[in-house]
Amino acid sequence: MMTQQNELDLKGALPPSGRLVVEASAGTGKTYSLTALVVRYVAERGVAASELLVVTFTRAAAGELRDRTRKALFDARQVLLSGEVPERHPWMGSLLVGHEGEITARRRNIEQAINTFDDATISTIHGFCQQALRQLGLRSGARLGSELVENTRDVVDEVCRDLVVQRLAPQAEALSWPALKRNAPNKVLTQLTEAVNALLNNPGAHPAPQVAAGIVPAKQDTIERLADWAAVVDEAVERVRERRSDRHELGYDDLVTQLRDAVTDEAGGEEARRMLQSRYRLVLVDEFQDTDPVQWQIFDRAFGDDQVVITVGDPKQAIYRFRGADVHAYLRATSGVDKKDLLTNFRSDRELVEATLGLIGGVHLGDPRIAVTPVRTPETAPVRALPGGAPLQIRWVPRHAELLGNKPPTWERIEKPATKSRLAEYVTLGSKVSSPRARRAILGDLARTVVELLENEHYGEGASARRVTPGDIAVLVPSHANAEQVVGALNRAGVPVVRTRTGSVFATAAAQQWRVLLAALERPAYAPLVRAAGLGVFLHEAPASLDPDSPGSTASVAALQQLCARWADLLADRSVLTWYDHVRAESGLVEHLLADLTGERELTDLDHIAEVLASELPGTGHSAAAVRRSLERLVDESDGSDDLGPQMRRIDSDAEAVQVTTLHACKGLQYPIVLIPFSWSMPSNKGPLIYNGAEGRVIDVATKQGWAGDGIPESDKGREHRSNIERRADQLRLLYVGLTRGEHRTVVWWAPGKDAPKSALTIVLFDRDEYGVPLNTPPTDVDSAVTKSALKIPSFEPTDDEVAEKLAALSGRVPGLIDVSTVPARTAVSRWGGPAAETAPATLAIADAGGRSAANPAWRRWSFTGISRTRDEPYSPMSSSPAAPVAGGFDEPGNVDDVAAPRRIPLSGPAVPLADVAAGTAFGTLVHEVLEKFNPTSADLDAELLEVVEAALRRNRVPVDAGVLARGLVLAANTPLGPLADGLRLADIDTADRLAELEFDLPLASGAGPIASADIGRVLLATLDAADAMRPYAAELAAGRFTVDLAGFLQGSIDAVLRVPAAGGGYRYLVVDYKTNRLHARGAADPLASYHPDLLVPAMEHSDYPLQALLYSVALHRYLRWRLPGYEPSKHLGGIAYLFVRGMVGAGTPTHDGVPYGVFSWRPPAAAVLALEELFATGRAA
Repeated sequence: MMTQQNELDLKGALPPSGRLVVEASAGTGKTYSLTALVVRYVAERGVAASELLVVTFTRAAAGELRDRTRKALFDARQVLLSGEVPERHPWMGSLLVGHEGEITARRRNIEQAINTFDDATISTIHGFCQQALRQLGLRSGARLGSELVENTRDVVDEVCRDLVVQRLAPQAEALSWPALKRNAPNKVLTQLTEAVNALLNNPGAHPAPQVAAGIVPAKQDTIERLADWAAVVDEAVERVRERRSDRHELGYDDLVTQLRDAVTDEAGGEEARRMLQSRYRLVLVDEFQDTDPVQWQIFDRAFGDDQVVITVGDPKQAIYRFRGADVHAYLRATSGVDKKDLLTNFRSDRELVEATLGLIGGVHLGDPRIAVTPVRTPETAPVRALPGGAPLQIRWVPRHAELLGNKPPTWERIEKPATKSRLAEYVTLGSKVSSPRARRAILGDLARTVVELLENEHYGEGASARRVTPGDIAVLVPSHANAEQVVGALNRAGVPVVRTRTGSVFATAAAQQWRVLLAALERPAYAPLVRAAGLGVFLHEAPASLDPDSPGSTASVAALQQLCARWADLLADRSVLTWYDHVRAESGLVEHLLADLTGERELTDLDHIAEVLASELPGTGHSAAAVRRSLERLVDESDGSDDLGPQMRRIDSDAEAVQVTTLHACKGLQYPIVLIPFSWSMPSNKGPLIYNGAEGRVIDVATKQGWAGDGIPESDKGREHRSNIERRADQLRLLYVGLTRGEHRTVVWWAPGKDAPKSALTIVLFDRDEYGVPLNTPPTDVDSAVTKSALKIPSFEPTDDEVAEKLAALSGRVPGLIDVSTVPARTAVSRWGGPAAETAPATLAIADAGGRSAANPAWRRWSFTGISRTRDEPYSPMSSSPAAPVAGGFDEPGNVDDVAAPRRIPLSGPAVPLADVAAGTAFGTLVHEVLEKFNPTSADLDAELLEVVEAALRRNRVPVDAGVLARGLVLAANTPLGPLADGLRLADIDTADRLAELEFDLPLASGAGPIASADIGRVLLATLDAADAMRPYAAELAAGRFTVDLAGFLQGSIDAVLRVPAAGGGYRYLVVDYKTNRLHARGAADPLASYHPDLLVPAMEHSDYPLQALLYSVALHRYLRWRLPGYEPSKHLGGIAYLFVRGMVGAGTPTHDGVPYGVFSWRPPAAAVLALEELFATGRAA
């Protein structure tokens, strides 16, 4: 029976202070538990959002934590309002325990946290360090004004190159210590660069050897060279730091080191610690197994007994040692601390959990304190969702004669009869299978397995059954090269397949296509470059037409040169993304690429690169040379960051496809069916040796040298042994990660290849006693006197008979749950015929321009104009038109005849100077520019506006008289804005109280599905008063006025946000939008009548401006929540004012019920804005 005494109870008492370790296992809801603890501390202990610190180790994880915490707070608020506890959150029942006053206080705490959520620090470790250093200011001792750079490898390369040249120039043998006898300087440079990067990427690590510390070389004549090399490495590290300091640059690890120094400094450390302690009451460190000694020093020293410090992690999934993570730091930090376990697996079927424990349960993953312990499944978990086979399947490769590495037979020899004795001789000798041939056999078997799953396996029984689809299957591989092999095998089998999370998009072939095109645009007169571009995907000319010896090639090249020159001019005149949209459409890029089986992958990469370049080079006016230089820099940096952020390569299709990803990248993910084909191979060790020594992590920069000192093994083999032990521990933990990703089935392959005897999978399968209990070898340490023979890591090379016997015994430990079978040398794979009718996915639409996904047409950068356009023109993913610009004026009708004039209320009154001037988007843009730039406090407003109008007309060729336009805008600026602005005019509001063109770019339901546009209407109907003038419009939205789903980003630009005094003190903030729409008929005798406030309602609805106003209100809400201390939506959101400037004629503008003509004003209730904010943030209506 599993012990539960140390299990974390999410409904139990909360520790009031001190430290707590929450130790998880795969699939036990680590992130869910973390967000639950946050919600409970906020509700029950009154922890404010600003007092919350949650730290994790990647941007993606930080984003997910932020989204899930926000959703949990919204869910908790609903529980406290309704008194009903949802099944998915049983722990929320604890929020309802207590008297009414306590429950009211909890609801108030939750609502305050929601309103101030942006004050919470939920960030990566580097983001937290940067913020803390900024808050500490001069107290941190850090150099202020430094620029944070993603990649610092260029400085390392520069310094190492300079040092090698300096040392080799005077004496060619200066660096030729024994391991580099007669090696070329580039080998010296490579090893120096690797050593320096290893030291910089492992904060707190100790370089070895330290010659001054009593090193005794195995050979006396190496001491000078060894000392010289150690000095060169030390000097290089110091020079890198100095050069980065001179350039005012900081790397991410510098942030961590500087904050560590600040909180541990003897002089100023106490003040730094006090500031952090006063800021944060609750500190949670996620993925704590990925910490390092320097990171932990920060939390250990900065936060004392008055704070709650909770670390959450799973040491069994500590797989990022190559990035500097140190699981030994985790073990030291958690030793002796109160620990709670997460023991329920919510991911996998019950039988798959039991089978996985039968395979790997009890195995020590590099340390006896990191062992695979039992977990349970909830009562609601499926027993076996896929009835067609065992939940865990092991496929192994026997020593087929044609796969053996020694005396490799030809296919002809294999077909000849072979005697049993000859085959037995191969097996008896323990001949190793050729690893490449084993991989080839497994790839064929894997493709067959996938096709059989798609054709024969199904979920459930009877009428509710459904077939397995490609999207249910994931293949997890050790390396990117293996991923390409799998993709090729499945492509040949006709199975749709995509690679996911596989490195930087700038390390792909698509980046090379961009480089060639931009080089041709930069130098269109240079025919060789243009010819090269002509053969690329953008121009895709036939090779024969560009061959210099072919007739007509001169004319073909000349035409391409003209095209490249024209595209270069277009690039200099437009934004990068708008230019790319044009090129994408004109070149037929989409049609050309999608005609090929792998074209969608390349199209996704090309689009992705365009988006990143656009973010690097905002605005317009960028030459081809400037864009190419930015591209070159991004390509150079493509391997320099572990957390690639926007550069992480995207999935090329959301269609039903098998996903192929690396074992390192799959951590934290789960898949219905998991296939693991290559974990029987042990990767080679590259770069300096890294291992754990008596005083922490050691980086051996003198690999292959015999030396001793400070308890370090005398032999280089001894140090290599220590490193290999840790590498094997990494591989064991990586295998654990792979084996625990599956929800319903896991299939793993094993082969007796060259590296298999020392691999993690071999240990798990065969390192067991006669009772099946893991033996947990090899040893975890060696001393300096260990013999060379003892330094060999135990390896396991069972014969085929022993393999069959061991695996049968393993399967027998959990009868019926592990299936064992063999892989043939060659597999005839039939092509998959596609999905059955009942499971056929929807037709895949080609991507819209501007970086939208080729498979998810809803995902794009949406603007109000883009949404409103779908009412008359349903959104087509085939469209190549760019996303609408966000600047003011573009959301107004381009042809005024398309706008129906409302019923007019007769009126005789003031003159309307702007009645019959120009109309359309160009005129609207002109007016927006003038109103954005004019100074309302000018002593002579007429002269001020005339000057601004004339300057604007020089840039915008619009057929309008400057004097007429200026006079009309003077009147508009002097028109009262109505009750929402307490009668103030634009001319009364100083530029300090007017925020012009507030641009926003808001994520829509990050991590959730698309938002149905009808949901916006449903939210409004639930929150608007019955008498609200916009309620009929809300009903139309809910009924499907637009037929579009929204996903991706919402972008726009608010014409102006006005800060006006509020009754009782303080300020209110109004959304203002300038409209130049002509609502009257041209030549009307009483044009002003068409701008009656009652007639503005149908005019607003006709152009869907109420929707625009709501989107802008949500954007302003998010902005104020972030920027305004003490922000309260009901108090500070002042409503919206749409100013139809043609109907605003100065102080004499008539009014109706106190509202001036030409001014549409509306104050949506704060509840409506908050509900829309929740919809956009979570994808769910409140």
